[in-house]
Parts: sequence; C-alpha cells; structure tokens
Amino acid sequence: MKSLLNFRQKSLLRRAKNLAKSGYSVIPVHGDNAPAEPKKPAIKWRQYQKRIASAAEIAAAFDDRFTALGIVCGRVSRLLVIDFDDYRRYRRFCMHLPQYADTYSVKTRRGCHLYFRSDEIVPSHQFAGGDIKGERSYVVAPPSRIGGFAYRAMNDRPQLELQRGDIDKLLNYFHVNAAVHVLPGKIIREPSDIDFARLYERLAGQIGRNNALYRAASIAREQGLSQHDVESRLAALHVKQPAKDSHRREKPVERLLEAQRSIASAYRGGSFAQAGRPGIPNSVRERLLKAQASSSMPRLLDALYLAGWKEEAVFTMAEAVEVARRVGMSRKSALQALTGDHSIFNGRHIISRRYVEYLDNRGLNAKKRGRPVQLVFQVPSVGRLLAVLGVAWTPSDGLRESDLRTAKSYRQALHRGYIQRLNPQLPMRKLAERIGASARTIRRYNHDLQVQVTACIGRLPIARRTLRSLPRRTRDVERKSTAGYWIETAAGARYPAWQHIGAKLLQEADAAIWLCIRRPSRYSLGGEAVPKEAHTAISEQEFLQLRAWRGEAVEKTSLRERAAGVLRRVKERVAAIRYQKLALYFDTVTERVAEDKIAETINGYLFAVNEQGQQVRRPARRGIAYRMLKEFGEGKVFLALRDAADEVLDCLARGADDVAGLGDEPAALAQSLA
Repeated sequence: MKSLLNFRQKSLLRRAKNLAKSGYSVIPVHGDNAPAEPKKPAIKWRQYQKRIASAAEIAAAFDDRFTALGIVCGRVSRLLVIDFDDYRRYRRFCMHLPQYADTYSVKTRRGCHLYFRSDEIVPSHQFAGGDIKGERSYVVAPPSRIGGFAYRAMNDRPQLELQRGDIDKLLNYFHVNAAVHVLPGKIIREPSDIDFARLYERLAGQIGRNNALYRAASIAREQGLSQHDVESRLAALHVKQPAKDSHRREKPVERLLEAQRSIASAYRGGSFAQAGRPGIPNSVRERLLKAQASSSMPRLLDALYLAGWKEEAVFTMAEAVEVARRVGMSRKSALQALTGDHSIFNGRHIISRRYVEYLDNRGLNAKKRGRPVQLVFQVPSVGRLLAVLGVAWTPSDGLRESDLRTAKSYRQALHRGYIQRLNPQLPMRKLAERIGASARTIRRYNHDLQVQVTACIGRLPIARRTLRSLPRRTRDVERKSTAGYWIETAAGARYPAWQHIGAKLLQEADAAIWLCIRRPSRYSLGGEAVPKEAHTAISEQEFLQLRAWRGEAVEKTSLRERAAGVLRRVKERVAAIRYQKLALYFDTVTERVAEDKIAETINGYLFAVNEQGQQVRRPARRGIAYRMLKEFGEGKVFLALRDAADEVLDCLARGADDVAGLGDEPAALAQSLA
C-alpha cells in the first residue's frame, strides 16, 4: 500500500512539473486527505494568479499530504475552462456548438471540463448548469483523486485557441438563447428540433400506438410543422410499430390509412380549440388563476408563447414589458408577474431570474464591484411550470392576442375554449372554480358568448311505495320548498317534494306525477339548437343517495328495516309501562291473584325481599301467593300489577296500524310478540 501511495505521489508531482513547463500555473489541492474540504487549495495561492511556480516550489509544495492538483485559470495560464455540472448539459452544448466541443476535456464526477487557450480577460461566473472558470479561479486536473474518483482525460486533443469573437459567441450561448432572434418590431421562432420519431416510440409503449401518434402529431402542429411533414416522418414508423398481443393483426395498408386518419384528426383540432395558438397548459392556467386570484402571471406567460419566445429563452424586463404592451397588458401587470407578489408560488420563482454581468468581453468588471450589469429572466419550460405548480400536463386551449388584453377577456377565453372542446356537463360552481371566478360571472360569460345551456332533469314516477322516499315536513323546517328537487304533474305544475303533498297529489291526480331532480346542466357553443331541457330516468336509490349527500335525514324504507323499526317502537312502549305495587294479605289473595292451575298471567308477578335483601320473584298464582305469605308474612309479599295490562295489546295494535301498507309481515310480527 505504501508503494502504491508513493507511486501516485510521484505521478502527481511529475504531472505538476510538466504542466508548469507547458506554461500552466499549478497549485496543490487537499484531495482525499481532507474529506471535509477536498477541493480546497493546500497553500495560499494568490501569488500564483500572477506567476507560475518554479520547479523547487512545486517540489516543496507537492508532498504526501495532498492527492490532487489544480490549474489556475485566467491570463497567467492563458486558460479558460467551461465546467458542466450535468453531463446532459454538456451533450446539449455539443449539439448546438460542435465546433467548440472538439477540444481537450476532462471527465468529472458529475459532468466534464472543457479546456480552451485565450489571451482575453474573462472573469469567472456561473451560468445555468455550470461555471465558466476565468480570472481568479482554478480547476482540479488529472490525475487528481477526490472521493475515490480519479479525474481523467476524456478527449486528449490539443486545446482550442479562442479569439474575442469566439468568447462572445460562447458567452452569448450560455446567457442568451441563440434560438430566439429579436428583429426590429418582430420576434420569430426557428423550426422545432424535437425528434418526433423518438417521441412517438417512447409514447407508444406508454399509451398505445394510436394515442401516441395523435399526441406526437398534435405537438408537431403546435410547433408549426405541416401535416405533410408529419406524415412523412411518422406514418411509415406507425406501420412498423408492433401492436399489443391482444390486438388483431392488420395489413400495412390498413395501418397506413389509420396513421393518415389520426394525423388528420390532430390537425383538425380534435382536442384543441381553434381560437388561436396554444400557449401554456390549461392546468397551469387554472392553478395560477385559483391560487393567485390574479391573471397577471398566466397572461404574461401566454403572451411570451404567442410572441414566439421558445422555452428557456432569456429576456430582459424591458423586453417583457414590450411583449405585454403588444397584447394590451399594462406595465404594472407585467412587473407584478416578474418581480411582484404574483411572481412566486410556494416560495419558488415561476419565471427563473439571474444577474448577468458578462455578456461580452468588453468593459468587464473584473473586480466584481458595483451593481450587476443586468437582471434577466428565462422563459419557463412546460416541465418547470408543471413541477413548480405541482399539476399534471393537459392540452392548451388556443388563444388570440385580443384574449390577453384584460382579466375578463382572458378568463372568458378560457371558459369559451373549455366549452368548445368538451361540451361539459358540470355544475356552475365547478366551472367558476376552474378559472377563479364566481357563478354569477359564469352566467355573464354564457350570455356574452351565447352559450347554449340544456337543463338536465332526472325523473322518478311517484307511486304509493315511493312516497316514503320523500321527506316529511316537520315544525322545525322553516323553508317551504325542497331545494334541488320537486314534484311535477303532467300539466307542468310544480310543488315542493314533501311527503304529504305527494300523497295528496297521488290521490287526486288522474295522470302520472314525477319526482324531478335538478342535475348539472350541459353546455355547448355554436352548432345546431339544443333543447332547453333533457329528461333522464332515475331510481329511488339515487334519490335517497342525493338526500344523504345533502345531509338530510333519510328514512329507512326497506321492508326488513321498517319491521325492525316497528319492533323497536313496540319494545320502547312496553318498557315504558309502569307497575303498581300492591301488598298482599291472606284475605286479599282471592281478589288480586288468579285461581290455581291457570297459566302464568301477563297482569303482573309476585315478589318479596328475603333476609339477604334480594328480591324473590314468583308467577302471579294463588297457591304461590299463599306459600309466600306463610314464608315471608303478611304485608311483605307484593303483587306487581301493570297499571293497564290491556295497553300492551293496544300498543301492539297501534304499531301495526302505523306501518299500514307494508304487507302482512310487520302485523304478523307484532301479533307474535303479543
């Protein structure tokens, strides 16, 4: 092990001397010998920002206490390093600027380092996804070991020389989205670079090939591709895409025709409104409208999308105000969305922001004194919006610029697109909650948009048996009507759905009468005229369920439950009967107690208290009464006699009369109890 450490130390020292000979300023770094701060310089390195250490200084500095070395960037080494924290960010850079990717690069634990040589002064600063190492900074270089990871050369090619124009191009790429070009009075969008073939293949395994084709074609339509281009890209791929095992095998011609129909359906608008260009997802709009009680943020986001700004494009506050002004938004609304109360959701900025100090290499503030040059913002991607707001992806209803002028026009446009796309059947309250408005506002929108409303009514024919489903009006009920349901006759007259009213109408009416329930209305926009009312049949159980949901006390209506209720009421009445206590004597036994050899009476029972204080009960018979008098004495034996024994049978009879119409079962049950 000791020999291995000596070998690594000699290798590190040899590498440091070679770098110094090549014109690089090197410094020792703690590495694995200091796990708490492995990338911290092991010496005071300020002087080496201006000069290169000598061979003797390097030999003295790089001893067995350190396992890593660093290269000082900037003018002293003529070195500029781009540090990518994420390897995917590096791959995206290689796709957009491949001419700068073919240079010396080092693999790091999370990403990589790109090395460039330049005589220009570039201060160190951060960008989204990494750092640019220039003046007053250093990078850990091979063969350093930190946390068990060995830095190694990933592309061992000569370092590229950068001129002033190259540095400007790189800095503009990292701080300004090159895919968006601002022309005088106009912003245009470049053609989409989405790989629709890969998108289709990925979605096909998740939601099925037909749904995947429709989804991919819809996204391509939003990106500005023509229907012919989409067919040329996806139709042949759809024909070759394997189907699930349960799906019937189809001929290639059938699959091709199916692909053409799906793509044509996506371009007809299927699930997307044709009012204008799609913007942010509807779920994002709804969450912002409900959470913030303001339309400033969603209107600004839609304005940026309508103006052609691509995702992750960088813009300034002045540019945002100009975009908002073109669609009719005020400057105050735009600033509220950028830096005001409406710019934050759950503590996170909806629109990313950062201070950009170094957009080019002229007049740079190398000492980082004073205020930053500019505060810039970044157009949030759909993925970021969904993550920040915590919602799922939904389609986007198309909007026009005129729809963004006021909060009313924006909410009204969303309401219009929702009805045009789905023809929903929802309560007015749900439609209002969706866009953060009130039911009264939705009624005004329906009037302005000429929305056709069809009242949906469920009807249940009323018979003698269904009368018990209706509520009984008691004295504590103040309202005279039943909210949400009523009784309607064949002549069209409407009455409150109380049980006594239903019984009277059923007795007097010659034709059928119905119990009517108001259900959520159906909304439609344009097209043929729709009926004012639509009737559907309902069951008695659905009506009882509706009453239970409203918090009303629902009577038990099944035969078994009603019979159990009768028994319960009878037992309560029997238990409520009081007993009369009569003392017995030898001469009063014949008056109070029945003759011998008679079955046990229901009029009462005999009882006395023994020496232990316990009550002794006996049947109310004359012979038993004489024996108890001999045992306990006169006046100490009592007859517990019901006040009115006949009331028991009367109660049973009244209980049976209370459930008239239930059939013979409850009456027979009560009779058996008697």
